[in-house]
Amino acid sequence: MALGRVELEFSARVIAASAVVVVFGLVWVIPIYGLLSGSLKSLAEVQGTPVLSPPSELNFETIARVARELTGPLKNTFITVLPVAALATWLGSLAAYSIYRRMDRVSDSIMVAIAIATYIPYHAILVPLINLVKSLGLYDTLPGIALALLTYYTPMAALLMVIFMSAIPRFYIEAAMVDGAGDLRVFRRVVLPLLGPGLTSTMIFLFIMTWNNFYIPLLLSRGYETHITLKIFSYVGQSGTLYNEMFAASLLGSLPPLIVFLSLGRYFIRGLQAYGGGVKA
Repeated sequence: MALGRVELEFSARVIAASAVVVVFGLVWVIPIYGLLSGSLKSLAEVQGTPVLSPPSELNFETIARVARELTGPLKNTFITVLPVAALATWLGSLAAYSIYRRMDRVSDSIMVAIAIATYIPYHAILVPLINLVKSLGLYDTLPGIALALLTYYTPMAALLMVIFMSAIPRFYIEAAMVDGAGDLRVFRRVVLPLLGPGLTSTMIFLFIMTWNNFYIPLLLSRGYETHITLKIFSYVGQSGTLYNEMFAASLLGSLPPLIVFLSLGRYFIRGLQAYGGGVKA
């Protein structure tokens, strides 16, 4: 009797959890469906029908035309955000290892400073950041945008890597030190292999954040070709908006981070699980 009650309660929890997943899945899918539906409509149909109504006929001309127009901005965005995500993750892991090794008041103060830098809205630092980029002669260039993104997101990477680093048993590092290994060798041979899921999770997160950033490229560019978010924004006209083209641009611009997350999402979850189940020294 008791066993049957337990099985019934377990089934109820499974059903409730499945219902929650389905609801969140629908909330996530509906905007994508709206973008796809609007991309396949003519301008007159988009303006005259509800957003979620299906197109009367499938018309891929708008998507094909917008895809050609987005080729340059997509290429420039990849060139910018991939190195930024990788380098910020690497620098963040080095900072996290240094903090993890010291574990004193100095490292605590550095950690507090990193946390403060992470939670400061980038709008508050845009003026000095723009002045820095201009002083280096990098305004309206891809390296200038990359430098600004790297400056802002490296503290965030360090904060995330400190969290993942804390899951590494300290005696692994101490054992390597006893064997005569230096900090660089310990980091390369011991820490990095154990940080694999954390590195992947952090890089995926930073890739999505830098891909979706709008204000930093906006204020460091004169045109719309340097970043995909700016190009999508360019479809909003002052005298009118071509909604079908805007939907198509938004859909195509959101596909790369979506594909990255779907293809590498298991590594992102594995990194979170590694932290949650890690052995702490």
